[in-house]
Amino acid sequence: MSTVKFNCPHCQQRLGVADTLLGQKISCPTCGGHIRLPENPAVPPSQSAPLAASPNAAEPQQPQFLVQAPPPPQPAIPVEKPKTFGTTVPVTLMNGDITFFCPGCSSKLVVTERAAGKQIPCRACGTAVTVPGTGIPPDPAGRQTINLSLRQDGHTTLRELVARARTGDTLAAKAVLAYGANAVSELLDGLENSFDEPKENREADILVDLLVRIGIASVKPLITKLGKSRRAYYALGRIGNEEAIEALVRELTSVNWRRVEAACIGLGLLDNPASLYVIPQLENTRKSTRVGEVYAAAGSAITALQRRFATRV
Repeated sequence: MSTVKFNCPHCQQRLGVADTLLGQKISCPTCGGHIRLPENPAVPPSQSAPLAASPNAAEPQQPQFLVQAPPPPQPAIPVEKPKTFGTTVPVTLMNGDITFFCPGCSSKLVVTERAAGKQIPCRACGTAVTVPGTGIPPDPAGRQTINLSLRQDGHTTLRELVARARTGDTLAAKAVLAYGANAVSELLDGLENSFDEPKENREADILVDLLVRIGIASVKPLITKLGKSRRAYYALGRIGNEEAIEALVRELTSVNWRRVEAACIGLGLLDNPASLYVIPQLENTRKSTRVGEVYAAAGSAITALQRRFATRV
C-alpha cells in the first residue's frame, strides 16, 4: 500500500491518503470539505460538495476604498469694510466751515476748510472720520445734501438766499434750510403783516413751506405773528405740535372774525365734514358788532374741533 499526496481543492492543504481510498469520498481534515478522490492518481481530486462552514476558513476580503480626509478649511478672506464719509452742507456760507455727518453715529460735525481731506475723531463716538473736500458723499442717515456751488463768491448772505428761494430757486431753498432755526426770523420778515393782503401769494407760500420744514423751532416766532399774518396760522396747523395747536385753539375765542377764520383753517376745520356747519355761523358774525355772537361762533368752532380730535382716537 502506497500513499497518494494531493492538495485539498477547498483549502489547498497538502494531504496524503492510502491508495486504497482512491475513487472514494473523503473529508479534508483541515477545512472539512468533501473531496472525491480520483481512481487514477494522476488526476487531481475535485470538489464533491460545497464547503462546509468552518471557523478556521479564511474570511473573504472586503474591497478596500481610499477615504480621503476632508480638506482643511480655507483661511477666511478678509473683507475690507467700505469707506464711508460724512455729508458736506454749508451751514454758514460766509466763514468757510465744512459741516458733515459722522458715518458712525450720524452726529453733525463742523470743521474749517483747512481740515478738508484730513482724518479726525468724532467728538460724539470717537470714530475716525475723513473730512470731505469738495465732493458730497451720501449722508448715512439719508438726510438731504446741498451743493457747495452755492458758495459762489463767498459773499452770499442768508437774506439773499431767502430772496432767491422766494422766486422758486430750489437750490437756494435747500441752503436756507441748512441754517435751521437761524433762518426763521428772516423767513418771518417775508410774510404779510396784514390780513388785507391777497390770499393768493406764491412767494409767501414758499416761505411758509420752509418754516414748516424747519419745524418746532418756527412755532414760537410764528405765534408772535398771529393776528398779523394768516399764513402764520396755516404754518402752525401744518407743524401741529402741542404748542402750535393750543395757540390756534386760543385764537378761536378772538373777537376778530378774520383771526377766528384763520384759526379754523389752520386747525383743518374747513376740511372736516363734521365741522362744516361752523363756517356759516362764523360768516354770520362777520358783519355783527356784538362780541357775544363772535364768542358763540368761536364756541361752536371749539366744539367742532373737539369732535375732530375725538374721531382720531
